[in-house]
Amino acid sequence: MRSVLILDLDGTVLSVNSFRLWASYMLRAASPHMAPGRRLGLALRAGGALVARKAGLLGHEALKHHLQSLWQRSVAGDGGATLAHFNNGLRRHVRPELQPLLSAVAAGRLDGVLATAAAADYAQEFGGLLGIPHVLATPAIRPRTMPSNIGPHKRDAVLDFLARQGWMERPRILFTDHEDDLPLIEICGTIHWFGPATALPALAARFPHAALHQGFTDQEDRRERC
Repeated sequence: MRSVLILDLDGTVLSVNSFRLWASYMLRAASPHMAPGRRLGLALRAGGALVARKAGLLGHEALKHHLQSLWQRSVAGDGGATLAHFNNGLRRHVRPELQPLLSAVAAGRLDGVLATAAAADYAQEFGGLLGIPHVLATPAIRPRTMPSNIGPHKRDAVLDFLARQGWMERPRILFTDHEDDLPLIEICGTIHWFGPATALPALAARFPHAALHQGFTDQEDRRERC
C-alpha cells in the first residue's frame, strides 16, 4: 500500500525557522514592491510588536496573530508580488537532501502533505512552490482564540485530511524536528527525525511502535522507505 508522507516545514523541509525570517522580513520592510510610506509603516508596526514580545507583553500566539493581520494589510493590492519575493528567498533554505523527495511528490510519484504551524499567509503558497499539493497551516483568517496548527491541533488536522482523502489506512511517514509533533509521532509508523540526535533514545523508548531514523540522507534508504 502506498505510504503518505507528512512533512513538517520549519527545521525539517527548511533548515531554518520560517517564522523568524518572516518577522525579520516585515521588520526590515524588505519588499521592493511596496511604496516607501507603506514600507515604513510596516517596519514600525512590526518592530513595535516584536519589542512587546521581547518585553513579555505579547505571547507567541498573540504575536503571530498580530503579524498575520499586519502582513495582510501591508500586501493588499500588490498582486502577490511581496509574497512571491519572500517565498523565493525562503526557497533557498530547503534542505538539499530532501529535494529528490519533494520532486517525487511534485511529480505525483509520492503522496505528501505539508503540515505546519507556520502562517498560511505564506506557507500555503510556499507548499505549492515546492510542488506539494496539500498544505495544512495556521489559517490566515482566524479568531484570536484559535490556536496555531500545532501539537494535538496539527495531529487532528492531519487525521481529518487523511479521512477526507480516503487515506486513513495507508502507512504514514513523518518528517519532523520538534517535540511539538509528539502527538503526530504517536500516530505514524515511520519517523525521520531532524531534531537533536540526543532526543532519539527518549523517542524510541516512548514510541516503541515507530521506526525512527535520524534525518534522511542515504539514497538507497530513500528508495526502500518511500
